[in-house]
Amino acid sequence: MASGSTVKSKSDKIGVAAIDFGTTFSGYAFALRHDFESDPPKIHTNTNYYTSGNLTSLKTPTVLLLDKDEKFVAFGFEAEDKYSDLAADEEHKDYYYFRRFKMNLYNSVVIIQIHV
Repeated sequence: MASGSTVKSKSDKIGVAAIDFGTTFSGYAFALRHDFESDPPKIHTNTNYYTSGNLTSLKTPTVLLLDKDEKFVAFGFEAEDKYSDLAADEEHKDYYYFRRFKMNLYNSVVIIQIHV
């Protein structure tokens, strides 16, 4: 494609996203329609480094923290840190802490469509 050319998307969706649930770490990528039309190969991925303890990574741990009502509290390093703080204060018993749950998702298919 010539420099400065644009491509028109055939979709009315604003973007597409992918989540890589790894056994130990997870990551994501997404592309927006506007970016596709102006720069077709442009795909956004995580470029922030996560740091917790002695570990620095471009991906975050596959860890999920839910409250007693099974509502989302945190994911990744944030979930690890929050649960650690709760446990240190003996307030963790009403929470659900999941780690390395990828294989439990193996036979599941989840499609989420967000309409804005």
